[in-house]
Amino acid sequence: MVTTRLVVDICRVNPMNLKEAFQAQNSIEKLLSFLEDYFSNGDNLISTTEKHFRSKAAQGQPDEKINIVTEDKFPPDKVIEFLLVLLDEREKLAAAVHDTKAAMNFDLDSAVDVNKKRHCAIEMLRGLRNYKSSSLVEKNAGVGYVFNNEGNQTTYRYDIERVKTIDFDRNKVRNIVAKLQEQADKVSAEIDAALISSTVNYEYPFDMHASNLEILEDFVNR
Repeated sequence: MVTTRLVVDICRVNPMNLKEAFQAQNSIEKLLSFLEDYFSNGDNLISTTEKHFRSKAAQGQPDEKINIVTEDKFPPDKVIEFLLVLLDEREKLAAAVHDTKAAMNFDLDSAVDVNKKRHCAIEMLRGLRNYKSSSLVEKNAGVGYVFNNEGNQTTYRYDIERVKTIDFDRNKVRNIVAKLQEQADKVSAEIDAALISSTVNYEYPFDMHASNLEILEDFVNR
């Protein structure tokens, strides 16, 4: 039987790059979540046997023992072993990714984090385009009070003009957005290039395209 590890060795021609390493990280995280769900199901951890005492209820009827089979159940000890393997692989991968990042000529994590904030700033500033200066006259919206010739207080109504003026330079904001976008695109390109061109000293021991269940099954059957 060809194991998953051998399949990966055959398929992998080039070393793993950072982009592939992050994909491997995601795969391991999904496998860990899969095991968490697996262990939460008690049927996967216990064996159930039913004894049917037919002879006590009907003379001449044979008793029967039935083993209840749980679908996709594996020996718990092997699943626990697989969990430990996953933790070990996650640690090795994290160390390999750290070494690769440390060898770069720029701080990748900071670049990614700042560029996310740069994109958020761009969206905030673009929202300023919704603000415009305006003028609106509301007829008889105001109420005043005066005394008439008899000395009595009376009311009168008057128009109100509301003038709204934006307190920032829209053209300046547009220029800022353009510069931020240009800078964000440049940094994104540098990040993408680094993810592809960098080499990570790690080999993923499972089939990246297999399902969680298939990977566990392959491990148990080795």
